[in-house]
Amino acid sequence: MQIQGTVREQCREAVVRVALGTRTFLPFGFLLINVDIYILRHGRAEKRAPSVHGDEARALTGEGRTEILGVAEFLASRDVVFGCIATSPYARAIESAQIVAKALGKRGILTQWEELTPGSSIEALESRVTGRPEEESLLIIGHEPLLGSFTGYMITGGGDARIAFGKGGLAKIRNARFDPVSGELQWLLTVRQIMSMK
Repeated sequence: MQIQGTVREQCREAVVRVALGTRTFLPFGFLLINVDIYILRHGRAEKRAPSVHGDEARALTGEGRTEILGVAEFLASRDVVFGCIATSPYARAIESAQIVAKALGKRGILTQWEELTPGSSIEALESRVTGRPEEESLLIIGHEPLLGSFTGYMITGGGDARIAFGKGGLAKIRNARFDPVSGELQWLLTVRQIMSMK
């Protein structure tokens, strides 16, 4: 569920925090702390789309599918469990998400977010992430420069730094928090580094 801006502001004015062990929760599903966010850029894609739909319809190349499968196997080998796999509605991102979901045996939790499309804003993506009621880890799959800007925003406490993601690049942000914004970049891997670990 996406929380509208006015409701979010009302919640911030009347925050009720409930501590449970090392976890802390906010009402209406606000993501506060102790949640890991994994960020994956889609794999290598065709240079030209095979239809009139243009950039949105570009699919992964054979090499791109192989590399994303390697990323998926890397995640599976570490027993990562996602409460949600959110992807851009563009074909190359959806295909990347499907490969990961299949490898993890979690096809049913795939969802498409318009906030992950090229040209979307950090603010729109933040609003969508904080609207999630789950506390499980989250995987978001999309495009540059949004992913790099969002990662920089998280690890600098709301700053405008940007991290560069190559195609198939994967990052993990530990203890994501949005009130105030903070997060720890645990690692950032290129697809070549991931493939070398197999």
